[in-house]
Amino acid sequence: FLWSTADLSAPNSTPAAVEMLPAFACLAIATRAARPLTISPQARAPAAACSATDFTLTDPAFALRRYLQLRAVLAGAPMADSTVESLVCRIEEATGPTPFDERKIWGDWQLCWQKNSREAAASQKALAPLPQYSNFMLDESGVKVFRNIVALTKRLRVVADVEYAAPEADCGTPGRLGSVIRRATLELRVGQRWGWRPIGLPLPLRGEGWLEVVYLSDGMRITRGNRGGVFVHLRPELLTERAAWPAVGGGSGTHRMAGRR
Repeated sequence: FLWSTADLSAPNSTPAAVEMLPAFACLAIATRAARPLTISPQARAPAAACSATDFTLTDPAFALRRYLQLRAVLAGAPMADSTVESLVCRIEEATGPTPFDERKIWGDWQLCWQKNSREAAASQKALAPLPQYSNFMLDESGVKVFRNIVALTKRLRVVADVEYAAPEADCGTPGRLGSVIRRATLELRVGQRWGWRPIGLPLPLRGEGWLEVVYLSDGMRITRGNRGGVFVHLRPELLTERAAWPAVGGGSGTHRMAGRR
């Protein structure tokens, strides 16, 4: 179902005198927030998803968000995917089923980490390394969608609008959204300083499925797709040096309620 049940950008990094990001990230999390965090040696090796012995920590959601923030602004080797996925599993275990909250999820989100399953669409796998967004918004016709944006170059991008249906109040999966691709285009953005509209080429992308929100806060969301993918998004304003180091650069601000166009 395209990458639309989803959304990883590989966030841009800035040079820093850091050789191993995981150790530095763990140190920052533990010292700056005064929240216990230990990673066992087993967490460095490949492990089954949701293994119960990888971590001992009190706030896995905070740990994951801080790691993704730091990875966006520092150079270094990332943590193993199995370690990140273990954090995701800890968060799900700690929070339980997450009801869909449209007001909280509305606005811009940048993809920061994803796991593609073997069944993932070829387009999702091919586009995974590129900067991506998935923004909950109204399209030009007033339809509620999550708009997936993949930046191929500075001026060229793929845009896919996925119409979603909120779950029924009494269903067993309160965070699962029915979804169908409404439109997809290849957009060339030129002449914006003169008010030119993007030049769009329709793409023959079709599909339907579901996207389940398994964790949602003001700054981070975690979703699972119907083909087995896992996706972690942060608000774009959290992925800046100013937000990553608030003691130096100030706070992270508030997210916009209008989707990135």
